[in-house]
Order: sequence, then C-alpha cells, then structure tokens
Amino acid sequence: MRPLPATGIVLLLLGLTALGWRVAAPGGAGSPGLVDDRAGLLSAAERRRLATYHAWLREHHGIDYRVVVDRGLDDLDRFAVEYVERHGVGGENGRGLLLVLDPAANQVRLEVGYGLEGRFSDAFVAYLQARQMTEFFAVDRVADGIQASTELIIAQAGGDAVPAIAGSGGAGARLPARMGEGRAAPGDERVAVEEGAPPREVLATYRQAMAARNDNPELEIYSRATRDMLADWVMTPAQMDNVAKSLAACSVVDERRSREGRRAVLLAAPNARRCPPYFLVRQDGAWRLDLAAMHRAVRFGPGNRWRLAPEALDAYAFAFEEVVRGP
Repeated sequence: MRPLPATGIVLLLLGLTALGWRVAAPGGAGSPGLVDDRAGLLSAAERRRLATYHAWLREHHGIDYRVVVDRGLDDLDRFAVEYVERHGVGGENGRGLLLVLDPAANQVRLEVGYGLEGRFSDAFVAYLQARQMTEFFAVDRVADGIQASTELIIAQAGGDAVPAIAGSGGAGARLPARMGEGRAAPGDERVAVEEGAPPREVLATYRQAMAARNDNPELEIYSRATRDMLADWVMTPAQMDNVAKSLAACSVVDERRSREGRRAVLLAAPNARRCPPYFLVRQDGAWRLDLAAMHRAVRFGPGNRWRLAPEALDAYAFAFEEVVRGP
C-alpha cells in the first residue's frame, strides 16, 4: 500500500506534507484535474498538495474527489450537478465528491454522489463545512481548510464515525463560506488542576477541555512552547472533538519519566497504534503538556496510526529507546 502523505497531526490537528509522486488527472485528456482553481486563489504548490491527498483518497477508498474554485457561479447547486454530469465525477458508481467554492458569492458546496450518500449525509457534510472547513476560510487559509476537511472525509470513509449536525440525509450541503470574516477571539475559560497534579491528571483535564471545545491557547496545562504554538493555530471545533474522542478511547498504561524527573511520556498499550504518546514537561513547578514537542516528533499514517520522527524527539528520546535504537 502506498503510504498516506506524512502528517504532523498532533492531537489530530493539521500539518500535512505532500508525497513526491505524480498525480494523474482523472477523466482523460482535456478533463480538469483534481483541483480546478479558475479564480487563482491557490498557489501551484497548494494545488499540487491538495491533488496528491485527493489522489490518495481515490486510490485507497475509490472516491473521486475534486475541487472547483471560481467566481460568479450564481447557483452553486445547479453548477455542481452539471459539473458532475459533464466531467463524470465519481464514474458509473457515483462515488464522487465535488467541492465548489465561489469566493465572490461567499458560498461553498460539497456535492455528494449517489454512491456515497449512505456514508456522507447532509448532516456530516454540514459538520465538515461549518466546524472545520470554513474556520480556515475565515482567516484566508483556503488550501488548509480544504485539506483539513479532506482528513475528515478520509476518517469517515475509513469507518471512523465523525460527528454530524442534525439535518436531512440528502446528498450535499451549501453554506456560507465565511471568506475573510476573521478569526473569532479565543475563549478565556480556564481549567483547574490541583497543585502537584500528576501527568495523568493533566492529560485528563486536557480531554475535558477539548470535550468542552475550550480553545483558550493560554491554558495553564500547556507548556510555554505550546502556548506560543497555539497562539497562531486555527483550533476548530472539529479538531477539538477529534482530540476528545481520541483521548476518551485511549487508556494510559505506561508512564515514563526522564532521569532528572523534568519530562514524562504517557503511553497507551503497544498495539493501540491510534493512541499517540503524550509529552509533558515540568515548568514553574507543575506538569504541563508539551504539544509543541509532540508536533515535531509524532506523525500519523494510514488509519491514524502514529509513528515517530526519531530525529525530532530531542529530550523525549528516553521514552522510546527501544524504538530509536532498535532490537
């Protein structure tokens, strides 16, 4: 199996890098490619990156996912239907997805082929767009918003139940794109952790914060480097939902501390490859989550199975000596 583009999804957040393999445009000569940007909104590098990820989705899940960005489309619903028919999106089995973005009209629609309606309902599509995609569009990060949504599509295609917004069970949804409206100010809600709380309690508090969609980047449970990283992060409701879901499903079975006692790593069972290790550091007399170090060292592949970038482990290599050194 060709691997999924390597990710830096710390806590299921975004940080994708493209593979170095060529992407063929579906549909034969003269057909638009996987990413058809007629408005010039995306850079060439962004188009290639998105096309690579969508090609992986087509190869491993049989889903023909295409993107059209254009201005002055008027009726997005009609345009999407006609585009699907004209270019054969999804083929005879109707396993196609078409994302249409009209930045001038500030509208976005994800058209779902009949062969995928059972998996991608309107309720799921509305969640994907409102809780993930448009959060990025609001801060003018269009490519990141499309890419972040593709991750949810891959999770849904692979059988991971992604939350949904109540609605009909139809085949697509059109919503305001929220282009450039600006990022909402993060909340200032605090979390309470008793003085001297052990690493496991800090992690449990983090899960509760994510379940409550607490996007405050200054939580006391975060290390200083983590606060700096999250200050510029687009922390979407969908990302926080995914973190809470992951942590609820992952039990810590092993805690490893560095020799000097300043760092700790919490690990799930060795065969629970979808449960990443969590890094903590003692700062100002308390244990704090070092998500910045995790972002550098933890990667995810197919099925959200984690792996390490040993060269980026730095001070946390003590917890993975059997992995870094090998047998």
